[in-house]
Amino acid sequence: MPSLYGTVKSKTGEMFQDSLDYCKGALQSVSRSFALTIPLVEENILAPIMVGYLEARILDTFEDDIGRREISLQERINSMNTMMEILESPDSSSAKAKAKKLAESADEMVLNPNYRDLVKNMERILTVHSSFDERTKECMVRWLKEMNFGMQKFLKQEVYSFEDLNEYCYYVAGTPSGFLTELIRTRSKALGEENSQILRDNERDFGLFLQKVNIVRDFREDILDNEKIFWPGFLFEKYNLVPA
Repeated sequence: MPSLYGTVKSKTGEMFQDSLDYCKGALQSVSRSFALTIPLVEENILAPIMVGYLEARILDTFEDDIGRREISLQERINSMNTMMEILESPDSSSAKAKAKKLAESADEMVLNPNYRDLVKNMERILTVHSSFDERTKECMVRWLKEMNFGMQKFLKQEVYSFEDLNEYCYYVAGTPSGFLTELIRTRSKALGEENSQILRDNERDFGLFLQKVNIVRDFREDILDNEKIFWPGFLFEKYNLVPA
């Protein structure tokens, strides 16, 4: 596996190494496809891509993977907003306190054990996040803020039309695609101008396609386990169908 130290500032100490090792292990636990592909990218962008994915995974956990029905919508939104407050000021004492509070809520809020462990170890993820240069952190937070905004929007409204579907898919998968594209285009040493433009031209469509594949694949699971439907609701009305 390539080194993860490419874009990490020089930091020593057991705590930082422990945090970095945790992120590497967590990636293997919470991802299917990304755990295979992230370790293959260039060394100088590997660590922020890994940490950015884990942070997006935590947001997605509060948006889509809450296992306890009695957890209110407002509690989920509050947790998502707390997550963003932490990332906007990662080096502050309040960020560490909020990360600890978020971790303490994980046992009650998150059913999936791997996602729960991720939330409970937010402080470790934050340690690695804080080591990145300011430009990288700004890029990560900007795209995660847009993701958070869109996720909350569709917590409050259904996906009724194909326009809604495209918008939802942009927020949950197009934003990570935008983050990856920006990071690769600005930091890659091997991309080249032509490939850079190809990435830029296709970043949104790639994210939408990936999320639609996920929705089709997990359609029945979403209905049974999460009581949610991401395919346009007007289709069920049009053909007089009841999702089951």
